[in-house]
Amino acid sequence: MKNRVCIGCAFISLLVVFVIFANADIVILKNGQVLRDVTIRDDGDTLYCENNDQSFFINKNTVESIIQTGPKTFFVTAKNFITSLPRRTRLFVKNYFAFTATIIGILMLLLTLIIFKTLWINISPIFKEGIRRRDVIKAIKQLDANEKSVLREFYIQRANTLEMPVEDIVVSGLIKNGILQTTQDKGQYSTGGLLLPVTILPAVKKRIKPDKIGMPANLDDPKARKALSKSRPQYMYEMAEFYQSLEKSNSDRSE
Repeated sequence: MKNRVCIGCAFISLLVVFVIFANADIVILKNGQVLRDVTIRDDGDTLYCENNDQSFFINKNTVESIIQTGPKTFFVTAKNFITSLPRRTRLFVKNYFAFTATIIGILMLLLTLIIFKTLWINISPIFKEGIRRRDVIKAIKQLDANEKSVLREFYIQRANTLEMPVEDIVVSGLIKNGILQTTQDKGQYSTGGLLLPVTILPAVKKRIKPDKIGMPANLDDPKARKALSKSRPQYMYEMAEFYQSLEKSNSDRSE
C-alpha cells in the first residue's frame, strides 16, 4: 500500500514539474513566418509543435531558427491549458474521429445493455406474474364439472389442505394449471394412486367464489348435502374405503 502511495506521489510530482517547466518557444521559418508561444517536441525529421490554437508538424528544413524563451509559470500554463481545453477536445475528435466514434459506440452499447438488464430484472417478474394471473383467471372461468367437484371438497371438509391422488387426471390438471399446489413431495399410495397434501393457491382462492363452483348457501340443508354427496369425486369414496381397510388392518395386527 505504501509503495502505491509513493508511486502516485512521484507521478503527480513529475506531472507538476512538466507543467511548470513547459517551454514556450518561438519558431522562425525560412519564409519569414514567426510562430510564437510554441511547445516543441523533436520527432525525427519533423518537429511536433503545439500552441493555444492548434497542433501541427513542421519539417526541419523549413525552419530558420528556434528561440527558446524559457519556461512558462505554472499559472500561465494552467490558464492556457484550461482555456484551450475545448479546442483540444475538438482537435482530438477531428484527428481521431474513428477511434472516438468507436469508444463512444462501445460506451453507449454498454450503457444500453446495463439499462436493459436493470429494466428486465425489475420488470420481468411483474410481466411473468401478469401472464400467470391471466392464465389462472382463464383456467378458473373454464372449470368443468369434475374440476369444480374437486375444489368443492375444500369447502365441504372445511380444510385448507387435503390429501388427494395427484395421479388423478382431474387433480393433476388443476395442479398443472396453477390452481392447486402440493405441499409435500412424499406421501402414500392408495387404490387411486399417490396421495399427497394439496392446497388451493392463495391467489386462486381469492378469485374462487363458493357459489361459482356449485356450493350451496346452506350446507345443513339435507337436500343440498344429498346433492353434493352424489357429485363428489369418485376417488373420495375410494380413499374412504382405503383408510377403513388400513385401520382394520392395523387393528388386526394389534390384536
